Amino acid sequence: MKIYFIYVTFGSLKEAKRLGGKLVKNKLAACTNIIPTIYSTYIWKNKTMMDKECSMIVKTSKSKVKKAIKFIVNKHSYECPAVSAFPIDYAHVDFQKWINEQTKS
Repeated sequence: MKIYFIYVTFGSLKEAKRLGGKLVKNKLAACTNIIPTIYSTYIWKNKTMMDKECSMIVKTSKSKVKKAIKFIVNKHSYECPAVSAFPIDYAHVDFQKWINEQTKS
């Protein structure tokens, strides 16, 4: 019954919405939350970058984490997308049940 949140950033809101919809439609996620504006500072190819991006939290079951990450990486426009998964140690029991029901194949 363990659930996970996957955190991922995107260069555009359009891409985040598109991939979020596909994750839910394909039962790789129960829900996605998009935060439309973040500012990211990082080094890429020896240059310090500061870009406006958006981020998404993907709510999924333990059984779908690897498939969801693989799906995101394969469909993402970035050469090296920032994708991380975090186990959720405590959550409302009904919420956990709902996520697991929504991600059953």
